[in-house]
Amino acid sequence: MTKEQSPCLESGQVEKAPVPLVSWLRHRARVVIAGALLGCILYLGLSLPTRTVASFTPWHATHDTPNHGPAPIAATGDTKTPPSIPDEPLEIYEWSPSAWDIPQINLRAKAYKPPSDPVLPIPDPFPLLSQNPPPSRDLLRPPRANRPPKVHVPEQTPLFIGFTRNWPQLLQCVVSYVAAGWPAEDIWVVENTGAMDANARGRLTLQNPFYLNHTQLGMLGVRVIMTPTLLTFAQLQNFYLWTALTRNYPHYFWSHQDVMVFSNENSTAASPLTPFSTNPKSKHTSKPNPILPPPSTLSPPTLYTNAVLTLRYLTTPSPGYKSPPAWAHHFFAYDHLALVNRDAVLSQGGWDTHIPFYSSDCDTYLRLRWAGLEQTESYSAAGRILDVGSVLGDVGALLRIPGVRGWVEGFDGEEEEDEAEGSWKRGRGKGKGGKTRTRTGKGTSRKKTKSSNSNKGKYRVTTLPGGYKDASTHESLYTESYDRLLALATHMQNTKYARGNHHRNTWQVKQRGGQGEPFYRDADGFETGVQMQIDLGRKVFAEKWGHRGCDVEKMGVRTGDAWRLERDWDEETEGGGHTGGSW
Repeated sequence: MTKEQSPCLESGQVEKAPVPLVSWLRHRARVVIAGALLGCILYLGLSLPTRTVASFTPWHATHDTPNHGPAPIAATGDTKTPPSIPDEPLEIYEWSPSAWDIPQINLRAKAYKPPSDPVLPIPDPFPLLSQNPPPSRDLLRPPRANRPPKVHVPEQTPLFIGFTRNWPQLLQCVVSYVAAGWPAEDIWVVENTGAMDANARGRLTLQNPFYLNHTQLGMLGVRVIMTPTLLTFAQLQNFYLWTALTRNYPHYFWSHQDVMVFSNENSTAASPLTPFSTNPKSKHTSKPNPILPPPSTLSPPTLYTNAVLTLRYLTTPSPGYKSPPAWAHHFFAYDHLALVNRDAVLSQGGWDTHIPFYSSDCDTYLRLRWAGLEQTESYSAAGRILDVGSVLGDVGALLRIPGVRGWVEGFDGEEEEDEAEGSWKRGRGKGKGGKTRTRTGKGTSRKKTKSSNSNKGKYRVTTLPGGYKDASTHESLYTESYDRLLALATHMQNTKYARGNHHRNTWQVKQRGGQGEPFYRDADGFETGVQMQIDLGRKVFAEKWGHRGCDVEKMGVRTGDAWRLERDWDEETEGGGHTGGSW
């Protein structure tokens, strides 16, 4: 190109001709490099051994199943050659805890503790349920005066009864609720044994502390819910809340298993059952209108009827008030039987699971109270709710089955009853949460008869002709009376507290069997672990509120003070948070 043809060249510049050799060398270098890379790739590919990629084969593909037969081999792209698996053996070794060993530590030879005192095997608490063929459903109904309405009330009234140990104690509690008129289909036994499905499959036996008979509960019309693992008391309370959420129960009742309940069968009139608040600042400390209907000429309201009326009272507006009180719990006999307002408890975070057992109730009820949620009680008893630690010789007596008589060791008439009542007044102090309990069993019979002594020290069941088939044809046989059953239960309550408040839970360690069964736990070791957790919970409570005891409200403590207060005791001189103080 000439200068005239290149307008971009300035005056005096001459266009340089391209150098063909440099361009050719660059192109040649690119070709050589690309060829070298391709050669390396081909060399590596040809040098590797030929292998077929093995696809994953499920377990059932290599095992015949009873319903489906052998499963086909997974496709690999080559229909003629089966998938191959590398034949190199997998090297494994047994793990050893020696990595935890600390050098230069002198280990003592193991030494066993003294053996525990032997215990007598517990008898079948309700032999009729073990009968084959099973008893008629009519025999397992409550007495006619206590039967629930044929059509269920509009309210949902689930009753949760938690269970961990002592099947006879639980069965007695359940049967007493059925006999008192609580609809059996509304009773849920919450199995909190940690035994997974062992009880549901019938793999535990009666002497095992964690034994529970699903079949017999079903015969009574009662249902069972199983916790996924063993829960502490606080965790169990949160499980109740969770169950109420998932089943859409806005309110529910719960009960301890070591209680016996009765309806007021011998009352001549229904007393006003007006709830009152435990908060002195509450505007709902009293209301003029009772929630019970006028006295009936047939029979007084049952425990269940009174529970339903209490629920209605707390959830519906009353004359003179725009809305019901803001409440969280209603106590029928402290929390031996309690009604729970689910959403109110959830609004304050539920139960503190850092406090596993005792003092968890103090923590929860106080936090709810400080949040303006009332814990109410009733002026009059909804029924007889007794705290017992023993079991009748045959709990079928609670259902007034003809020919079945209730008895318990030590119950021998008027003299023993008077002595036990004195023990109650001397030994029974304050229960959980600092709440003073009162004796309610005043309807006992004082008439001395030889018949009340006929079962002393014996395990006796009177068999009906025809295998308990039809009780209506045996009206002449002995049928247990309400007064005598209440006297027995009162004696059992008095005996439980005869040695003071600290011996009231001995019923939890009356079974020592189950060796070799699934999920076996040493009974004494299990109890020791629970007691250690109880101490731990009290320590946590003391650290949380700066005080040892449930009476923290007297110090002006409120919810916002949690974990912010200094201890009001010297741990070095007065001990840890689980002892001393107001515990």
